[in-house]
Amino acid sequence: KEKVYYIVFKKDGKVYEEKAGRQYADDMTAARAARIRADRIEGRKMSRQEAREQEKKVIKKWTIEKIWDEYKENHPGLKGLSQDECRFRKHIKPAIGKKEPSELVPFDTDRIRINLLKTTKPATVRNVLELLRRIINFSGKKQICDTPNFKIEMPDVNNLRTEDLSAEQMGKLLQVLRQDIITEKDGTQKVLDADARDAMLLVLSSGMRKGEIFKLLWDDIDFRRGFITIRDPKGGPDQMIPLSDAAREVLEIRPRVKDSPYVFTGRIKRPGVDGTKQFRPRVDAAKHFRAIRDAAG
Repeated sequence: KEKVYYIVFKKDGKVYEEKAGRQYADDMTAARAARIRADRIEGRKMSRQEAREQEKKVIKKWTIEKIWDEYKENHPGLKGLSQDECRFRKHIKPAIGKKEPSELVPFDTDRIRINLLKTTKPATVRNVLELLRRIINFSGKKQICDTPNFKIEMPDVNNLRTEDLSAEQMGKLLQVLRQDIITEKDGTQKVLDADARDAMLLVLSSGMRKGEIFKLLWDDIDFRRGFITIRDPKGGPDQMIPLSDAAREVLEIRPRVKDSPYVFTGRIKRPGVDGTKQFRPRVDAAKHFRAIRDAAG
């Protein structure tokens, strides 16, 4: 047989009788029950019912960190999410990650902005604060907590520089791009990377961005009508641009990788179960771009 211990005590003119615990299941003894009784009389311990009610009253605290986790779950395929995660962990979480949006004051965001401006460019600071603003706006849109009653101050961004090539510089660059062998800074010679050359010629002749060129599909080029379709360009919907004579010349003589849909094919994945090759677009050619730049002076 298993004993069940109860405690009986009087407090504020009212008699209480409560279950302290079972002999084996709760490892309860008469001495332990007596200590529980004393704690209840002195107010050092709540009853089981009071403890359950207290748990129900605990409100979930929506901190900036917790809202960010919720934001990521709601935007799984968002572009640049990995960069945002890096910005959050490096700049936002250490400063205000444990605070709720309603606890923020202008000084919190000012401190982030001022500290970052000491070591980073205004554009980087703006990206960090823009991320914080998105997180706060998300919490307000979902009505999961109160939001601050002040506007986050953004730094002025004027660190972009456009540099045009002179006619002489353009002539030197085109001269290098027509060669098969280039000379590097240290005097060594190497074969010019064909992808880097063709990509640079397309940049000059079409105005496309490097990333747009490396993602280009052969199906995106309409040689008959004279157009190039840019899929999912930065900051907008698909676009169609004219296929200039110079760009046409580059693309018409460019060799194609068998079965690859990409104009610039990158590393080929291992064949799948059915034996078909999995193609990827080329991602970058920074090393070869620098070699062309240095060779052109």
